[in-house]
Amino acid sequence: MLKTALVFGASALWLVWVAGLLVFRRRAELRVGTLREFVFPAAALAIGLAWLASTKESPGSWFLAIYMRAAVITGVLLTAVWLLSLLKRDAGIMDVAYPLAAAVPVVVLIAQRGSWSPHEIVTVAMVVLWSLRMSLHIGIRNAGHGEDGRYAAWRKRFGGHWWWWSFFQVFMMQGVMVWLWSLGLIGAVAAGRQDLGWQHGLAVLLFTVGFYFQVVGDLQLERFKKTRTDRSMVLDTGLWRLTRHPNYFGEAVVWWSFGALGLVHPWGWLALVCPAYVTWFMGAGSATPMQDRYLAKTKPAYAEYMRRVPTFFPWGTPK
Repeated sequence: MLKTALVFGASALWLVWVAGLLVFRRRAELRVGTLREFVFPAAALAIGLAWLASTKESPGSWFLAIYMRAAVITGVLLTAVWLLSLLKRDAGIMDVAYPLAAAVPVVVLIAQRGSWSPHEIVTVAMVVLWSLRMSLHIGIRNAGHGEDGRYAAWRKRFGGHWWWWSFFQVFMMQGVMVWLWSLGLIGAVAAGRQDLGWQHGLAVLLFTVGFYFQVVGDLQLERFKKTRTDRSMVLDTGLWRLTRHPNYFGEAVVWWSFGALGLVHPWGWLALVCPAYVTWFMGAGSATPMQDRYLAKTKPAYAEYMRRVPTFFPWGTPK
């Protein structure tokens, strides 16, 4: 009965989401309904149908069951955050919830099982440390500054539709994205009780590098913002002389560490496509290009900085 209710509820939400994309894309001023935005509901549908079609004897049925449970946990969490955003009139709290959307399903699923093998302890420790640090950093950084400009612009464009459309445009879209990115983490959960192996050594090494770039890069940026004498100044020391976006690079490496944890599962190598996509997304697909365009417009010195400092990978070639 519960499974049937979940299927019907998810189906209804999916139909509203896709219908909204199709309707709103007809209005050019809304700037919504791109092909990439349809990828997320399409991917969710494909995985959902594979789960419905699977049986206990089907290859991968156990993994699909856990993956769908993770989707439900993510959905409940982000629905609660969306309701809070309506009360606060601030969709930007999704930025704080984003890392939690990856960590909470992992913690809940492992805690429910209660086995706590060395593998499961390392998995929970890594994802919780990353997620809490990032959530706290973003929450403290955004406190008292009102809604982020991206979300405020959407709120203005969509007007009276924004209260319900924000659920799909912000919370569901990013929720599905994180759920897809978390394939390696769910593979680590599905692996069950395990002793430590080479996968954990690789994962800890990658996590240490990525976490260092994120934490130190963020600290250097915050210190720079407090001590600069002109807002047009560009940070080009510390990690910021190695790459224009050490925090984005660190984020990608952390997701590679989660993918390494997934290698404990026999099919874990399939999940490596997820950190590969995160690396593309952070370095070339969205995050870095968008930030570079914005900073090049607002800071005259940034163009010269771009000629000197590698775009994404440290010690790479500037572009």
